Amino acid sequence: MQVTIKTPSRIHLGLIDLDGGLGRIYGSIGLALDNPSIILEAKESDTLQIIGADSERVKAMVEMFSQAYNIDPLAEINVTQIIPEHVGLGSGTQLSLAVASALSHINRLSVDIRELAASMKRGQISGIGTESFRKGGFVIDSGKKVNSVEGIPLPIYRINFPEDWTFILAIPSVEKGLSGKEEESAFEKISPKSSKIAKNICRLLQMKMLPALVEKDIAIFGQSLMEVDKEVGLYFKEVQNGIYKEPLTQRLIDCMIDAGSYGAGQSSWGPVVYGLIDDAGAQKLESAVDSFLGENNLNGTVIRTHANNQGAKISIIEDTS
Repeated sequence: MQVTIKTPSRIHLGLIDLDGGLGRIYGSIGLALDNPSIILEAKESDTLQIIGADSERVKAMVEMFSQAYNIDPLAEINVTQIIPEHVGLGSGTQLSLAVASALSHINRLSVDIRELAASMKRGQISGIGTESFRKGGFVIDSGKKVNSVEGIPLPIYRINFPEDWTFILAIPSVEKGLSGKEEESAFEKISPKSSKIAKNICRLLQMKMLPALVEKDIAIFGQSLMEVDKEVGLYFKEVQNGIYKEPLTQRLIDCMIDAGSYGAGQSSWGPVVYGLIDDAGAQKLESAVDSFLGENNLNGTVIRTHANNQGAKISIIEDTS
C-alpha cells in the first residue's frame, strides 16, 4: 500500500472566551488554507525508514503513534513539502495528523481523525487544526468545560469560505511563535480576565463576522477580522508585551490596509500576519508586503493563498502484485 497525503495549513483567528464564567473556556475561530501545505508519502516496508524534511520530528510522531496503538510501524515515510514551523500556521497538528493517518491506513486501522488527534496529543486547547485536516473551511469550535480534561473541542459551526477571496501571508524573519511547553507556560501566566472581552468577541462574531461571511461581504468581514483580532490581543497583552507579539506587526498590518486589504491580523502567536483581499487586488497587496519586508531587512516569505474547503487530500494505492 502507498499513501499520499496533502494537508491544509490554517490561520487561527482567535480564542473567544478566557473568562470561563459560563462554565466553558477557549472556543476558537479559524480557517483552513490551501497553501502552504504538507505533502507526505508513505508505503509499506520491511523496516521503518524516515526520509525527507523534518525527519527528527516525524520520528518522534511515529514513536507516539506506535505507543498509542501498540504497533511496530513498518513503513517508509517521506515528507516532500512542509509548512513553516512555529509561525502560526498549524504545522505541528497537520504533520502529526498526516503521519498518524498514513500509518493508520498502512496498518489497516479504522480510526477517525479526532481519535488520531487525541492519540497524538493535539488539539488540547483548539480544535481548529483537527477540523481543518478533517474537512477544511471556516470553523468555530466549542471550547472546553472549565477544569475539564475532556478531548478535542468539537466543531459547532463550519461553512465553506469564498474561494475567490485571497489571503496574503507575510512571515517575517523574526523570533518564532510560542509552542509546546512555552505556550503552556504563557497560558498559565495570563491573568484572569473579565467577561467584557469575551462579550465583545461574541457580539462581533454573531452580529458582524458570520453574517458578512454568509452574505459574502468581504469589506464587512475584513473589518470584523481586525476587530476580533484586536480584542483577542487584549487577552495576551501581558504575555506578548502588547496587542501583537512583534512591534513590527502593527506596521505590517498598516501596510496591508494601505495596499487595499479589507482586513489583516496576526494568526495565533505569530509571527505570520494575514491580509484579506479579493483576487483582483491580490497582486498589488502581495507586492506591497514583499516591499515592506525588503525595506525592513526582514528577509521574510510572502505567500498568496486561498481557503481550503475540503480538508486533507488522501490518496491510497493498494499493491495488487
